[in-house]
Amino acid sequence: MANDWREHVKKTMTAMKAAAKDGKVMLKDVLKAAGKTYKKSGISSPAKSKKAHKTKKAHKTKKAHKTKKAHKTKKGSKKRKH
Repeated sequence: MANDWREHVKKTMTAMKAAAKDGKVMLKDVLKAAGKTYKKSGISSPAKSKKAHKTKKAHKTKKAHKTKKAHKTKKGSKKRKH
């Protein structure tokens, strides 16, 4: 068994082909026309209940951490011993 939407598109296509002069129609046009006339059945699509939307809390942004630059020793300088 095909689903209801496909059956509706097939019926719409046959109706549009009969009305067309050369018997050819574009699928894009058929889908647009079928979308305007299609009604969903209550069985296959469950009723949607409205839920209260929760507001999102604002997140604190993290400050950029400053990194310490590595101390470079000058060439030719000696390291001190403790």
